[in-house]
Amino acid sequence: MDVGKAIMTRRSIRDYQKKSVPDEVLVDILETARWAPSPVNSQPWRFIVIRDRETLAGIMAHAKYGSHLSDAPMALAVIATDVERFHWFNEIEENKYAAAVVADSIMLAAWEKGVGTGWVSVSRDDVRGILRVPDEYTVVAVITMGYPVTVEPHQDADRCPVNMMVFSEKFGERFPRIDKQWVEEHHR
Repeated sequence: MDVGKAIMTRRSIRDYQKKSVPDEVLVDILETARWAPSPVNSQPWRFIVIRDRETLAGIMAHAKYGSHLSDAPMALAVIATDVERFHWFNEIEENKYAAAVVADSIMLAAWEKGVGTGWVSVSRDDVRGILRVPDEYTVVAVITMGYPVTVEPHQDADRCPVNMMVFSEKFGERFPRIDKQWVEEHHR
């Protein structure tokens, strides 16, 4: 699967088969994702594989829209660590943004292998306690993982048109080169 297809077909999955993700598939996903970009190649992230049903239920109690945690075969917590030797990056929270980038890479690498994912927004402090994450680190995301029961394809109406998102030089100044008809004709 090429990158464009992976990005455009990936869906957030909330209904999983009972089948677990084999360790070798998970390791392949993480091996690919670890190449995500980060400030000064700091790679300020760590991962916690969560398969224990009680732990998943405990996390679900601190997720407003995370009921699918109860049926997911597993989840992966993405933790932002410090950018060693470059503390300024931590002060402006670049480590957290880098962890969000690796989370996206995990979801795309999983999709390429037929594994579905879903980002679960959680109460970070509560989940940090459940997972025993050190206080100086941040739980950026909890991502459910497993094989989807079904996958509904995206519809064009699911996304705003690109000509509504791109500005020139300053926010609000339309980028003149983007013509909606040209995009529709050439981006298929």
